[in-house]
Parts: sequence; C-alpha cells; structure tokens
Amino acid sequence: MFDRSLSVLTDTTLFLFAGVVLALLYVANETGFRIGLWRGRQRTAHDRDLAGIGAITTGMLGLLAFALGLTINIAQARFEARRGLVVNDANAIDTAWLRSKLIVGEEGPALTALIEAFAKVELAYVSSDTFAVEPDLIARAGVLRVQIWQTAQAIVRRDPSSVTVALMSALIEMLNAARSERFAFESQVPTDLSWMLMGGSLLAIGAMGYHLGMSGSRQIVLTSLLLVMWTGGMVLIADLNRPRIGMIRVDPSPLRWTIQAFERGR
Repeated sequence: MFDRSLSVLTDTTLFLFAGVVLALLYVANETGFRIGLWRGRQRTAHDRDLAGIGAITTGMLGLLAFALGLTINIAQARFEARRGLVVNDANAIDTAWLRSKLIVGEEGPALTALIEAFAKVELAYVSSDTFAVEPDLIARAGVLRVQIWQTAQAIVRRDPSSVTVALMSALIEMLNAARSERFAFESQVPTDLSWMLMGGSLLAIGAMGYHLGMSGSRQIVLTSLLLVMWTGGMVLIADLNRPRIGMIRVDPSPLRWTIQAFERGR
C-alpha cells in the first residue's frame, strides 16, 4: 500500500509530491518545536543540555544529508544508464537497417520495413510522457520482434551466407538493446530506500525543531529555507527516478535521427 501511495504521488505530478513532502517536513518541524518548547517550560535547559541536543541533531542531519546524496547518486546513475542505452538502441537499429538493405529478394524490403516500424515504436516508448501508453507500445514491440525474427529466419534458410549471418548478429544486438533499454526505464531507486529517506527526514527535521523549541528560538526564515531546499532534493530524486514525468527527461534524439536517416536513405 505504501509503495502504491508513493507511486501515485510521483507519477501524477511532481508539484503534488513537492507539496506533500514540504507539508510533512513542516509538520515534523512544528511538532518537534512545540514539544521542545513545552519541555523547555517544564525544565529550564542549561547550556550543557542545549549543546548535547545540538550535537545529536547535527549528527542526525549529517547522516541524513549523506543518505540524500547517496540516493541522488543512485537515481542519477539510473538516468545516465537510460541515456546510454537509448544511444545503443539507436546504433543497433541503424546497423540492422543498413545490413537489411543488402538482402536481395522479397524478404529484404519486408525486413527493412519491419525494422523501421520497430524504430518508431522504440522512439514512442522513449519519448512518451505518460505511463498509460507503455502496455500498448510493449505489445506492439513484441509483435514486431516476432515478425522480424521470423523474416530473418526465412532469409538465412534461403541464403546461409556471411551477409545473412552478419544480419542475424545485428538483429540479435538490436533486440537485446531494446530489452536492456526497457529494463533501464523500469529500473528505479529501491522503494525501501525512498521510504527510509522520507522517514529519516521527518525524524531529523523534527529533532531540529525540538532543539529550536528547547532554546526558545524559532528561526522561521532559516528553517523555511532548509525545508524548501530539502524538499528540492527529494523532488530531484523523484524527477531523476521517473523517466516519464518532470523536467529531467531522456533525450530521444538518437532514435529520431536514425528514423530521419531511414527516410533519406530510401
């Protein structure tokens, strides 16, 4: 249930996710501040007590900052993997297309047309801005995959030469690159790590509010800036983690250039 809730938040719009995270951090900070304020009224805090609380709070924030940076690195690594695999996919499709042009007979043009259709499906898959179209695109790619392989088998059986063997090798690389690309687009930061980061953020921000409450100093401006910056880091992770939404998207230009090359090479 919690995993589904997180997916709904991030998949709908990042503005909603940012608002929810900021509100939760504010509630945690305000709760901690009021508890610290009440505690300070019950028992006057000495400088030694405040120093101890401050040291613990600083340690929690430092550990949380490390977790935030680690999670951003994981999300960025997955984003870079998607970018690299889009280039590999485009290159593999282009190689298979060029080799299909060497095949004589009826199967050659038919295979070329299937590769062009497959490239358009891959472009639609990479550039789509919604998750709703994924099942249809995956199904279309699966059908084309079977048709491409059946056509290639017929070509090799008719003419088992070095040219057809090279064609089969290029087609296998193309189909494998498409599968790797799909896996990269579905690979995200582990959900448990995201929930741990969220829970740690609420605890650390609450501890900070407790420290401020014990000292009797709210520090509204600085606290607000910290909460906004921390929310920005969480949103950055969600943006990198979701290939279909947000501002940080994988550039589909390599696939688009490949399709344009098809049109010029006809």
